Amino acid sequence: MPAVIGGLWLWWDARSGVAGLLVGALPGVLLLSTGLSALLWAGDDRIFQFMSLGAASGVVLAFPAMLVFGPVAALVLLTGSAASFVAAGALAIWQEPVPHGVPNPEMTPGMIARAAEDELSMCLIVLTTWPLSVGRRAGRIGQELQEALALFEERGWKADPATYHRTPPPLEAPGRGDLRYDHDGFEHLTFDSGYEPWPEEPGRQRWLSYANNRTAHAWLLRHPGEPRPWVVCVHGIRTGSPKLDLPLFQPDYLYHELGLNLLLPVLPIHGPRRVGPVSGDRILAGDVMDTLHAGSQAVWDIRRLIHWLEHSEGAPAVGVLGHSLGGYVSALLAGLAPGLDCVVAGNPAVDPSHLFWRNALSLATHYLRAAGVDETSMDELMRTVSPLEFAPLVGRDHLAIFAGVADRVVPPIEAYNLWNHWNRPRIAWYQGTHRGFLRTPEGRDVLEDTLRDAGMLPKNG
Repeated sequence: MPAVIGGLWLWWDARSGVAGLLVGALPGVLLLSTGLSALLWAGDDRIFQFMSLGAASGVVLAFPAMLVFGPVAALVLLTGSAASFVAAGALAIWQEPVPHGVPNPEMTPGMIARAAEDELSMCLIVLTTWPLSVGRRAGRIGQELQEALALFEERGWKADPATYHRTPPPLEAPGRGDLRYDHDGFEHLTFDSGYEPWPEEPGRQRWLSYANNRTAHAWLLRHPGEPRPWVVCVHGIRTGSPKLDLPLFQPDYLYHELGLNLLLPVLPIHGPRRVGPVSGDRILAGDVMDTLHAGSQAVWDIRRLIHWLEHSEGAPAVGVLGHSLGGYVSALLAGLAPGLDCVVAGNPAVDPSHLFWRNALSLATHYLRAAGVDETSMDELMRTVSPLEFAPLVGRDHLAIFAGVADRVVPPIEAYNLWNHWNRPRIAWYQGTHRGFLRTPEGRDVLEDTLRDAGMLPKNG
C-alpha cells in the first residue's frame, strides 16, 4: 500500500509541474521508497520510521494538494496516506520478535496507530540527532574508542565496571533557579555538578567544554508540613523542561493522589544543560565517549541529589522512577546508588549501543564502521555504564519494571533483559506502546505495589 500511494503522489506531482513537486515530493518519495524497501530489504527497523514520516506528511499535505491536484485526487491521497500510516505501525509490530513469556500485542486499530506514532517519534529523534558521525568526526570517534578500550583494560574498569564510578561529594545546599511552573510546591534547584571524566580519559576536555552542562538543574514538588517519602523521577530523551517533565510524571497522580514529594533531575545535555540546539541531541549520535560520560554524570548528579534529600531534607524514604532514557538511568542507579528504598523502571532503554545501531542513519553507521567502530566494540566500552553489568543494591521485592508490548521506541527486549538480570522481580506488560507510561492500570499497579512494599505508601492505601 505505501508503495502504491507513493507512486500516486509522484504521478500527480509529475502532472502538475513545479507546484505539484512542492506539495507531493516528500510523501511521494518516502512512501514509494520505504514501501519498496519493506518488500526488498525486510528487517530494517528504520524503514517503518521513514514510512510513518512519509505517511504523516502525506496526511498534512493532502489539504493544500486540493488546490493543485483537485479535490478527488487529494481525497484519494489523504485516505491512502492515512492508511499507509496505519500500515507502518502494523508492519513494525509484526516484524518485531516477541521474547519468550512476553504477551503478544493485540492488533487493534488503536494499538497499530499508536505504534505508528512511536515510529514517527523515533524518526524525528533520529533526524534531530546532531552532529552526524561522519567524516573526520567518525575518525575521531574511532580513535577515542580504541584509546579508551586500552585504558579501561589497563585500569581494570572493563573487568570491574563499578570501579570506574567514584563516590560524589555531598550536596550541601543547592541554589534556587529562576524557572517557574504553575503548580503548587514547585521549586527550581541548581548546583555545580562537579563531575569530571578521569584525567586520562579520551574526550575529557570536550566534555568539560560543554559549559551549560556543568550546572545541574532539578524541578521539585514538595508538600508543606511533615517530611514525606520522595520519588526521584527521571525523564526521557529530548525533554528536560518543567513543561515537558512534570506532565510526564502526572503530578495529579503521584503528588496529589499518592501524596509523594517529587524531585525531577535534568539529565546531562538536556534542557538548560543542552549543548546543541535540541535538548539531548548528542544522545544516540554514536559518539561513544560523550554517551558514556552522559550516563556516568547522570548517576553522579542524581546520587548527590539523593544524599541531599536524605541528609538535608530529612526524607524518610527515597525511591526512583524513570521512563525510557530515564529508565536506563534508574536501572543504573539500582546498581550504583546504595540506600535506595525502591527502583521502578518504565520502558527502560538499558542498551544504548544496541539502540544506536538499530536506529541511526545508515550514512553514520557506514562511516563509523569504516573508522573501526561497530556494535561489539561500542558495547564493550559501554559496559562501564550498562545496568546489565551491575547487581542491584535494592532488594528484589523493591524492584519493578513495566513496559509496553508494542513499544516501537524502546522494544520489549530491553525490559525483558533487565527483568532477567534483576532475577525476575515484579513486571507488568501492558497492551500499549511507548506513550503508555503511567497511564495504564498495569503500570500504576506495579508502581504502587512496589512503593507499598518499600514502606513509601500505606499498606492499606
